Amino acid sequence: MSIHAPIVKAALLLSVLISGCDRVMYTPSCLAIGPLDYGSRFSTLRNGVISDAVTGLSWYRCPFGTSYNGLNACIGTPSLLSIADAELSVRETAGKSAVSWRLPTINEFKSIVREDCENPALDPTLFPGALIENHWTSDNLDQGSALACAVYTFQGASSCRLDGENLFPFLIVTDQQLH
Repeated sequence: MSIHAPIVKAALLLSVLISGCDRVMYTPSCLAIGPLDYGSRFSTLRNGVISDAVTGLSWYRCPFGTSYNGLNACIGTPSLLSIADAELSVRETAGKSAVSWRLPTINEFKSIVREDCENPALDPTLFPGALIENHWTSDNLDQGSALACAVYTFQGASSCRLDGENLFPFLIVTDQQLH
């Protein structure tokens, strides 16, 4: 009997471990579960811009370098730039458009991240061209540092330990009231 006891214990332990594998939490893709009912939080403005009544921010719906086509799609190729080139491009766009566009902060970016889904963790009806990639933000730990901050849109995690020379896409936002 004592010879079989360790075998029985090992078998029981193995069955518990194997049956526990199906308890892994699965977070569905935001593309698969569809839009969230935001009530009156987001308003669609013209030219591919949405306004967030909760934060007071207005977002361009497509990654920088692409254009919103009015049919809930982004056309073109997103700009993949270093943080310095991204900041320069946004300043040039703001100067030409008379809208004070800028890169979002990490907290602003996280205000549009959905926690109930991932891959990407942005609502595809609000941000139809969302890439599953790090997206530059305006937060930096140290202005003299070569490191920069980004939000990864797969699940919405952020990091401020990214090489600023990496080539990432970005979204633009404004505090300016648009109509």
